[in-house]
Amino acid sequence: MKRGCTQCGECLNVCPVYALYKREEYAPKGKRLLMEPLDPEYGGKEEAIPWENIRELTRLCAGCERCQRACARKLSTCDLLADARSRNPHWTQSLWELWIRRAGPLWPMAGKIAMLAPDAIVPGVLRSSLETARALVDLPPCDPWMTLRPTQKVDSTPVALFSGCTAKNARPRWVAKAESLLRGWGYALLDSSDFVCCGGTLHHAGQYKAQAEVRDHNLEIWRAMGRPYVASFCASCKHSLEGYAAAMDEAEGKEWKRKCVGLSTLLVDPEVRATGNAPSVAGYHQPCHWGTADPDLPLLMRGVPGLKKGTGLCCGMGGILKMSNPDLSAEMARRCMEGFAPEAEKIITGCSGCVMQLASVAPKGREVRHWLDVTTLEDAS
Repeated sequence: MKRGCTQCGECLNVCPVYALYKREEYAPKGKRLLMEPLDPEYGGKEEAIPWENIRELTRLCAGCERCQRACARKLSTCDLLADARSRNPHWTQSLWELWIRRAGPLWPMAGKIAMLAPDAIVPGVLRSSLETARALVDLPPCDPWMTLRPTQKVDSTPVALFSGCTAKNARPRWVAKAESLLRGWGYALLDSSDFVCCGGTLHHAGQYKAQAEVRDHNLEIWRAMGRPYVASFCASCKHSLEGYAAAMDEAEGKEWKRKCVGLSTLLVDPEVRATGNAPSVAGYHQPCHWGTADPDLPLLMRGVPGLKKGTGLCCGMGGILKMSNPDLSAEMARRCMEGFAPEAEKIITGCSGCVMQLASVAPKGREVRHWLDVTTLEDAS
């Protein structure tokens, strides 16, 4: 455990869980203070506090890492809680790993089955999980709000597209659209079908062995490709991929971080044209894992004149939080949804997980999509 919390309270200003409960023991600094007696590195004993009590704390974190960005010492309470889960495994962690790593091809079927379940017969404790499953069912395609055309093309720079689990299993249209844009810009698109989960959600679940397995697999694929650029259209995936550098030697780690980029970053000098199909007001959810370096928003603002950011609240996707505390996850999503302009019936974002999470609580008449859904490559002919 990295110590040194000064109890300044800056993390309280950004923690979405504290914003809901207003209880300091649920805030990052409170969790750190409560868990320090467990740290053997500093003479603590794990039995000092019953694990059942600690589990309650680990169920109160969405893994957004806002606390680390706000902390003067860059302490990550998200990592602290992941360590606690790793040392004290629970069946929900294994089930979550199975859902992420093995059950992906079944996600669309699970969504369709959930659509058939009448709300009246679903117990309240399962309601959030049912809504999440329903969100896996894709919306019908929509007319593009904006077109992109390259004003200059790259010289066949090799790129591997990292689609992530959600797009690969439940939204293949996003993958096709991203590939179309990259080819339109002249990139040499490599076969990246062997990439697997980025591992970010496995880290949050404390499944460190599984996380290392997917990391090492993805890096092996990247090296075999000749170390190309790796483009991602999911903020959470890109954030997790960048974390691989910590397990690499310094030189290769720097190269990896430099070549892990957001998809929109590679669409250099685009000519952006609004099509007139966009609503007069649309909402934009800024993913937590973009931090202060969101590459999508400047592009989208050019093509969607009526785009308005939400209040910036975490959507509560939170990886294993969906399983360990689904009610909290859903409440965070509802609070986030309330932060958009009332007239914004269409909401877009640049994170696959955020799309699923917000779609699961979207009221009737509101749609949540990835920005790839509303963007297309302009026909150069």
